[in-house]
Amino acid sequence: MAEPAGKMRLYSALPSPYSRRVRVLIEELGLSEQVEEVEIDPYDPPADFLELNPLSKVPVLITEAGEPLLDSNLVSIYLLTRGHGIAALPSGARRWGALRRQYLAEGIMDAAAASTNEKRRPEGIIYQVFLDRQAAAIQRAIARLDAEAGELLQETPTTVEITLGCALGYLDLRMPYLEWRRGHDALAAWYATFSERPSMLKTASQGA
Repeated sequence: MAEPAGKMRLYSALPSPYSRRVRVLIEELGLSEQVEEVEIDPYDPPADFLELNPLSKVPVLITEAGEPLLDSNLVSIYLLTRGHGIAALPSGARRWGALRRQYLAEGIMDAAAASTNEKRRPEGIIYQVFLDRQAAAIQRAIARLDAEAGELLQETPTTVEITLGCALGYLDLRMPYLEWRRGHDALAAWYATFSERPSMLKTASQGA
């Protein structure tokens, strides 16, 4: 897959929270004009996509030099070297708290994605114990993040807030029955404002 000179290419799936995380970051960094987006169905990928990522997972970013970068964390690290516009993670002791919140947000994504995949099985072989375990993990993470909502930024977010915003949006899309806002007023109030950012509105998905 030859790349246009000086332009990146992003392969993503619109409902994916991992793809959205990168797409929001692109918007916040002001890189949208430098990235060509290609939508992929990772469950029915074309052969040339599998050459880029044999795991058939999104997102995949092709750099200006034609180098494929796999995984939303790696893609984010690269994009942060290409643009400006979001806040850096805090330094010193506060950095570890910020990274902990990002880890919790990533864990919510992982648990919600795993639950979504489990529910794709035929009804008779869905493992309800597994679904219950994932739901309980999500609820515990939400409670911890609600307790730390005062540390979350609004005006100039970091990758922590972007990751969390995309995780909560994915819960609304895939697991609305969890009603994660109930009893978590601080986190719900933060998300109500954050979800209105242009980057979040532009990347919102109604995908199945």
